[in-house]
Amino acid sequence: MTDRTFELLASLADGRAHSGADLARAAGVSRAAIWARVQRLQAMGLDILAVPGKGYRLSQGFEFLDEAAIRSQLTPAANAALPVLTCLQATDSTNERLLQQATAGTVHGHALFAEYQSAGRGRRGDVWVAPPGSGLCVSLGWRFDAPPATMSALGLVVGIAVAQAVDDMGIAGVRLKWPNDVLYDGRKLAGILIEMRAEHGGPSTVVIGIGLNVHIPARVRAAISQPVVDLHEALGRAPGRNRVAARVLEALARYLADFARAGFDPLTAAWAHYDGLAGRRVQLELPGRTVVGTARGVDSTGMLLIEHEGRTEAFLSGHVRIVTP
Repeated sequence: MTDRTFELLASLADGRAHSGADLARAAGVSRAAIWARVQRLQAMGLDILAVPGKGYRLSQGFEFLDEAAIRSQLTPAANAALPVLTCLQATDSTNERLLQQATAGTVHGHALFAEYQSAGRGRRGDVWVAPPGSGLCVSLGWRFDAPPATMSALGLVVGIAVAQAVDDMGIAGVRLKWPNDVLYDGRKLAGILIEMRAEHGGPSTVVIGIGLNVHIPARVRAAISQPVVDLHEALGRAPGRNRVAARVLEALARYLADFARAGFDPLTAAWAHYDGLAGRRVQLELPGRTVVGTARGVDSTGMLLIEHEGRTEAFLSGHVRIVTP
């Protein structure tokens, strides 16, 4: 997606109808060029309507992410913890951008947002679908000089941070599905992908990718292969994206600092508060093995506890799903 396409998006951001002639005149191009840009935006999942006699309009207004707007809503401590905050129009993958940067220098405290990702990815090789303006696509670089012994629980810590941020917006009932899916009403609200660059026995640099649904167009939601939900549905209105971004970064800065200092054990109560699996019958898929039993929370290291065959066993990894009666 080009800068010129985003110029058109900015012209339509107010949600009102704009004639093709006016848009072409303002951009210094032909009406055919405007139509081509409209088609590119539509191909990315944006709902742009052609209103007979009036022109084009977005089905909903568009709030661009803005560094100054986000920083103005962060506490001094969070601002200090996040020395670099970047908002891109488009990229292949925010995680990939920070991983490439990490090979050449530090990414600690660098929060990278993108309005659109052409190759956004989720866990287990999934594609993360997010049309421009429909949510948050953000990656955060973080360096642990002395990684906690419970470093494998980092995904759970990030899940807690996102759940707390959503909770703080007034959305009751957010739940976490081990290890780090954020759910509301049993549907996926946010996903987390963590990629790591570790030195043997030394510091560890991670890139934390988060996709959070804010307001997904209905036709895009219908094309997603799993049940999803967004903040608009949960709240009954679409919150400002810059406000949501600030809430998420604030919570991440706080919980990552706590985790670096004391590990996962002090956060087990927070996990239990949001745990969406505890007491549920689950199926855990492992290489060469499937375990079916009752989820019993997590241990002090973040491992999933499953009661099955008369015993409780702890698991470090695996794909888990709820078994419906």
